[in-house]
Amino acid sequence: MSPERKSYASKMLERRAFLKLAGVGGGAAFLAACGKAVTPAPTTLASTAVSGATAVPATAVEPITLAYWTPGGSAVWCSSFDTIAANYHAINPNVSIGAAQCYAGEQSFNEVLLANIAAGTPPDATIIWTSPVAFAVRGALEPLDAMMAGSKYSKLENWPTGVLASCQFRGATYGLPVTAGAYGFFYNQELFESKGIPSGRADFPKTWDGLRQLSKEFTHWNGDTLETAGFFPWGDPANPSYAAVELAIWSATNGSQLFDAVNLKYTLNSEQNIEMMQYALDWLEEEYKGDFVKITTSGNWSGVPDAQGRPPAFQGGRMAMLTNGNWFCGDMYGSAPTFKRWDAAQFPVGPSGSKTSSGYWPNWLVIPKGAAHVQEAFNYMDYISGEGILVWFALVPDLPANKAVPSDLVPTKVVEERGQAFAEDIQAFFRGQLDVATAMWTSPVQDFGNDQIGRAIQQILGKQATPEEALTEAQKLCQTELDTALASA
Repeated sequence: MSPERKSYASKMLERRAFLKLAGVGGGAAFLAACGKAVTPAPTTLASTAVSGATAVPATAVEPITLAYWTPGGSAVWCSSFDTIAANYHAINPNVSIGAAQCYAGEQSFNEVLLANIAAGTPPDATIIWTSPVAFAVRGALEPLDAMMAGSKYSKLENWPTGVLASCQFRGATYGLPVTAGAYGFFYNQELFESKGIPSGRADFPKTWDGLRQLSKEFTHWNGDTLETAGFFPWGDPANPSYAAVELAIWSATNGSQLFDAVNLKYTLNSEQNIEMMQYALDWLEEEYKGDFVKITTSGNWSGVPDAQGRPPAFQGGRMAMLTNGNWFCGDMYGSAPTFKRWDAAQFPVGPSGSKTSSGYWPNWLVIPKGAAHVQEAFNYMDYISGEGILVWFALVPDLPANKAVPSDLVPTKVVEERGQAFAEDIQAFFRGQLDVATAMWTSPVQDFGNDQIGRAIQQILGKQATPEEALTEAQKLCQTELDTALASA
């Protein structure tokens, strides 16, 4: 696992708990629990200008200083924002950006941010790791549509529709999804070829039935010990909370959705979603003896070391396929693979679906309600989306979501391991996945919903409830929570 980026496990922890990450520099704690802003000790960070930066007109006549926050992050990631700020100031001398404040407090970042908004002391701009609609329903963010219309990079058409949907609530846009890690199917080409199976991306199964048949080719039991595996529906069997996020993709490929953002209704127990979970249950019964204990005690069926320190089965050549985000292109090398050649493919289509889909994990840029310099803050966010992201990507290769960003950006680690041509091809593939991404992260109670969906997955695959029972119960809980939030708003 690379120390320079958030791992798959870390991403989930950040969104659910917003606790500090390992590696955040000292002096980053900057907010008091009472909700009053506290001036932090300056952080010493390297800063180098990027040549050829394009000026973004600032509206400030008198010099101003913008306050910029993030919910946490590695020291390397946080330092990138000071470099971006210095570059922006060089072409907009009337606008300075204070040292990036990467939260390292013990209190939830969301709670602290909301407290500062209520107290009238919010930052001018911040990254958030909870969907903007969860803040928008509380009236806690500034709408951006008017400023987006006149922007250089952030016009509506510059964002993939499914990704921008995570920022939109009741006809207004409340954030910019500056990066969005797109999902795909990673697979071991050498393992495929060892069984005489074509390993080209175009040869990857196009349907769930095809994927299920392929998975059997790699699954082998030695008594009650699972020695090798193909693919687990719908994700890492030891981590249903992660599967809760990916389930939005599987639902889309089976012709449904988990949440209807237009009508503000959960649709967890739709016929297609019940079918989806029954399909997974039948698959596990047929191929994996329907026993989670046997599966999880046999190994770590993921792409990162688990809590027990067991190495990941995928890199060890014991697992043929797994779903993950484009960040895994680099993260996989944190556990040295036993093979050289791998690729990624699109999601297959379910029995009730008609087309492939994908999903994503974003970093959202927003302007809190009551910010002192709204237009100037937006100008800076616009710059980050189109030009500052080049600095960000050079240090931490999160996938830029904005279509104006040059398409030839490639992760250095992938170039080192697989060469320039493959790096360009795989990056282009994942950028294309954003164009087919389903609308997700669109519920005002998204985090609560993910928890309930994860619980339902556990109940279903653990045979504690039928798919219809578990999804219907989760549906009731999520809709009740949502209705309460909407009534409060």
